[in-house]
Amino acid sequence: MKFFYLLSFLFFAGQVLAGGTESPPKKDSVALQFSQYVNAADLSKHLHVLASDEFEGRETGEPGQKKAAAYISDHFKQLGFKPSETGTYYQHFPLIKWLPEGLSMATRNRNYNLFEDFYYFFRDTNQYTIEANQIAFRGYGIDTNTWNDYAEEDLSGQIVMVLAGEPYSKDGTSYVSNSIEASDWFYQTHRKAEAASKRNAKALLVVSPDFNRNMGRLRQWLSRPSMGLASDLKEKKFPVLYISESMADELLKTNKRSIAKLRKKMEKKGVPLSEDLEIEFKINHQRKFENVISENVLGFLEGSDLKDQVLVITAHYDHIGRKGDDINNGADDDGSGTVAVLELAEAFMKAAQSGHGPRRSILFMTVAGEEKGLLGSRYYSDHPVYPLENTIADLNIDMVGRIDPKHDNGDYIYIIGSDRLSTELHQISENANSTYVGIDLDYTYNREDDPERFYYRSDHYNFARHNIPVIFYFSGTHEDYHRPTDTVEKIQFDKLEVIAKLVFFTAWELANRDGRIVVDVNQ
Repeated sequence: MKFFYLLSFLFFAGQVLAGGTESPPKKDSVALQFSQYVNAADLSKHLHVLASDEFEGRETGEPGQKKAAAYISDHFKQLGFKPSETGTYYQHFPLIKWLPEGLSMATRNRNYNLFEDFYYFFRDTNQYTIEANQIAFRGYGIDTNTWNDYAEEDLSGQIVMVLAGEPYSKDGTSYVSNSIEASDWFYQTHRKAEAASKRNAKALLVVSPDFNRNMGRLRQWLSRPSMGLASDLKEKKFPVLYISESMADELLKTNKRSIAKLRKKMEKKGVPLSEDLEIEFKINHQRKFENVISENVLGFLEGSDLKDQVLVITAHYDHIGRKGDDINNGADDDGSGTVAVLELAEAFMKAAQSGHGPRRSILFMTVAGEEKGLLGSRYYSDHPVYPLENTIADLNIDMVGRIDPKHDNGDYIYIIGSDRLSTELHQISENANSTYVGIDLDYTYNREDDPERFYYRSDHYNFARHNIPVIFYFSGTHEDYHRPTDTVEKIQFDKLEVIAKLVFFTAWELANRDGRIVVDVNQ
């Protein structure tokens, strides 16, 4: 037996010397030392301030958002950050605000009402009046080789009406994808808008089968003022409006048809159906605008020998404000990400003050306007304070303080986008987790066919669209999402600390490694 153990020992030793067995990655003792500045107690301290009633839900352009900006900039100043190249800790950006009123739809005999008969997403800032003598019903508005609702036709002067979704056979197979899986046309209304616009239609009416349920979910949000960048006024958007089945049926009465019968017939026979409705229809869209100024808050830490390269770490500090007496404090969305950025800034600054500053520069940036359409990050990416060509990556933290219904405990984080542009970034993220943290990296929402499309729904996307590698850290939605019940008491600060440390170790490697990560994946 002793001889057997000796042989086993010699074999194992030989494997190690020959490189046959990998030793575990070595932890960076300096990184470990300064990661301790990211801790649950300080995260809680900051969040109890930012998510308090005093900040009134931090709605972009409102006094609560300004208070939050002041709190964050004071934190950067107290840590020892110098003002950025803007001369302050702020990057101001101009916005326009408009109310939902301003759109009307009518036939000769009937006026239709917003939220009762139709709704629309108020990003459209164009002023227009559309009059048509014909509505072209074109099935599901799909234009593919497997299902085409359009002939080779010119629909100039007409308004197109289509069904939401896509057609399915009785056995649950999509006529578009030829499988039980939905195609892109099911989720992406913009594709239907492009198909109608390509045929010179004036507007698109999408018949919503879940109109009342959507109104229950969206009405409060759609009733609020909308915002956009001042430059949005110059954009011309193709009008897309969502109508109820009852409104569609009233329009179809002209041809003695109904939505239910047309849908049933198409899905039974597996062929598109069209109807041309001779009916006078008018859409009038007139808006009033207000000018608003908001601000991103910047803490810039200059690097050493690679200081011209910049790593950006972001979170949005705005939320949706108040509705009457109810304050949406946004403790998780995105108070959790904001306070993580504050703690990361402190950890890296303490390291720099102790002689262990990063080789690359790091921009800690909390942005406003995310809830209004990623406006603050879009403005920064269009008007960067530090050149985008020198920006190596963006690590974006948005909603990381809770557990979603898909998990039993907090030992996970959704990682989104890490491999979309750079395989190196993905591997650095994996290594940081396995070396220091050891939680479950869940890639559920990283799929390109993710129906939730989270890759496009937070501030990292405005860096990704400029070909800058990104990671979006996200712990999922929950029953308190965008509700007054998203409060500090429900935040799991131990989980928040672990996620923030994962970002810290990933950022430490990105800021200090010899080579800049490469962009080696084509979108």
